[in-house]
Amino acid sequence: MVHLLNEKSKILEHHQNFIIFIENLSNFGEQLLRKPIDEGKWSVIEIIGHFYAWDEFVLQYRIPYLFKSTSLPKGPNTKDLNTQSALLARTEDIEITLKKCIRIRNELFSQLSKIPNDDWLNELQINRLKLTLYEYLKGLMEHDVHHIKQIKSSLRLDGY
Repeated sequence: MVHLLNEKSKILEHHQNFIIFIENLSNFGEQLLRKPIDEGKWSVIEIIGHFYAWDEFVLQYRIPYLFKSTSLPKGPNTKDLNTQSALLARTEDIEITLKKCIRIRNELFSQLSKIPNDDWLNELQINRLKLTLYEYLKGLMEHDVHHIKQIKSSLRLDGY
């Protein structure tokens, strides 16, 4: 149980640090945030928009179903959701995208904080994949970290 509490706290701490990171992006100009991070890649703000879309999905279609006997709803088409979220972020005001991302991540943090410790080891079935809630959330965290590294590299930032 001690190991689990440590892992749970790492995930929750990640979400808090993520929020601070996104808040700090408002210090960068629109030109930098709209510039692709590399040739053929999204811009920083498009990456932020896709965070928002996936956090919203987790809040609406994962967390409410985690501890019910029903199976989890089928996930969206990844490519479609990413394309739509990037397009929206490309066209809306940067401050709106950043604020939406922060708001939804705060909500996700709040919901995850309420999950009892023992439930973090409950096994989930997502399509054909069986994994614990902790493993699922760890995978989401690793996805965040991957994109944060891309953003930091693009903006030439140190530390996270």
